[in-house]
Amino acid sequence: MKSVSRSMFRLAMSALLLAATVRAQEASDQTIELEVGRSRSIRTAWRVAGAWLTDPEVAEVQMPSPELVLVSGKKPGATDLILVGEGGEEASYLLDVSLDLAPMKVELARLFPGSDLLVDQTGSTLVLTGALASADQVERLRLYMDALGFAYVDMTSLPGVQQVHVHVRVAEVSRTGIRQLGINAFAAGEDGFAATTIGPSQGGPINPIDIGPPEGASVTDTPFLFNRAIGVSPAVTLFAGVSSANMEIFISALAENQYLRLLAEPNLIALSGEQASFLVGGEFPIPIAQGGAGVGGTSITIEYKEFGVGLRFSPLVLGEGRIRLAVSSEVSELTDIGAVEIQGFRIPGVVTRRTDTTVEMNSGETFAMAGLLSESVNAQVSKTPWLGQIPILGSLFRSVRYKKNETELLVLVTADLVAPMSQSVLPPLPGADHVVPSDWEVFSLGRIEGKPAGRISSDQADWLREHGLSDLSGPGAWATHEGASPTTRRPYERPAEKQGAQAETSKD
Repeated sequence: MKSVSRSMFRLAMSALLLAATVRAQEASDQTIELEVGRSRSIRTAWRVAGAWLTDPEVAEVQMPSPELVLVSGKKPGATDLILVGEGGEEASYLLDVSLDLAPMKVELARLFPGSDLLVDQTGSTLVLTGALASADQVERLRLYMDALGFAYVDMTSLPGVQQVHVHVRVAEVSRTGIRQLGINAFAAGEDGFAATTIGPSQGGPINPIDIGPPEGASVTDTPFLFNRAIGVSPAVTLFAGVSSANMEIFISALAENQYLRLLAEPNLIALSGEQASFLVGGEFPIPIAQGGAGVGGTSITIEYKEFGVGLRFSPLVLGEGRIRLAVSSEVSELTDIGAVEIQGFRIPGVVTRRTDTTVEMNSGETFAMAGLLSESVNAQVSKTPWLGQIPILGSLFRSVRYKKNETELLVLVTADLVAPMSQSVLPPLPGADHVVPSDWEVFSLGRIEGKPAGRISSDQADWLREHGLSDLSGPGAWATHEGASPTTRRPYERPAEKQGAQAETSKD
């Protein structure tokens, strides 16, 4: 009996082990789907001695009891879970860890209103698609996804026109008024001579005493002579000499008014986020001394400096018709003021108006990004003590200079969202209708263009008026057209019916 009981016990244990092995084999074919931050429990029919994960960063495993295994998702991905029992049993599971995308979609809709975002998962990577409402949301979306700590691919886009046209107007008016009076005189008589050399107020006599007795001659009864070739100072406006009185006089009497009006209007188009620049002007050479080895090793190299009308800007389309614009404009010209001459090289001075700023505006708006109103007065009097204070006659013993300068400068920038024009609405090109004149028209009639160009269509005429080009004339301008006189509308003033089409046209 005892042997029979032992045999039956062994058979029962074998059956149990076989059933456990079968269940373990079935478990090895199972896939457990798990979400990040959630847990699942696994119960076994045998006591678990150990549990291992092939990728501990994807999930975490715990064993509260030998028959209970708890797994938790940590980040999206896949890993294998291997369980080993105390009796040699083995079981394996495939853990597929993913994100619960529904709460994330709700959170994205709350944080990014007006956008249409879609979230999907490919393996362990999140894929973001859809359209954002503004450029600011692009940066905020990146910061939000980086804070979550998950691997992601941003495939979102920013809808709408992404090209920006910038029109910069630099307008300057400068007025200068100068009033100046200075007198130099020399007189000689039988018993002596006298002179006054107060000269102009900027210092120094108007002119050296080049007219008078020769060197070493007696003052009495000396002839009136030109001692050398007369080199009158440019400051002298009147001069005279009286030989019978042995007297010469130089007068600097000047009333001068200067007026300068500058208008530069550069235009440029660039894609959002890109930089565009251009320069209309030229370059002038500057000699640079380069040292060399040995005696007389110095050489001269030439560097070039740009001048003219320049524009550089970087636009960023923010969405909803708003544009952030980093713009730098410069208008420079050569001048003799401040020019220097070194070893035979004359380097001119440069008068520059430069602005550099960042502004934010709606499409079609104009921003005054720089302005200057400057007024300066400079007055100076040089006179001989006591004598220069005598009424009327005191003018012979003093020099007066009065200078007033006024400058008004304004820089306006206009930004527009623009799209390319279709072939059907292209404007006429400058000079496209120019006709070469015949010999009869050139030599007999004095004309530099042929027959008058034909009239253009009403759409092209509206385009010219809208862009302030209707007042150009001559062989290099556009054809004539019907419509209001150019004087009835200011340049760049848009007709009311054309305001809405602004974002659909391109400006040059």
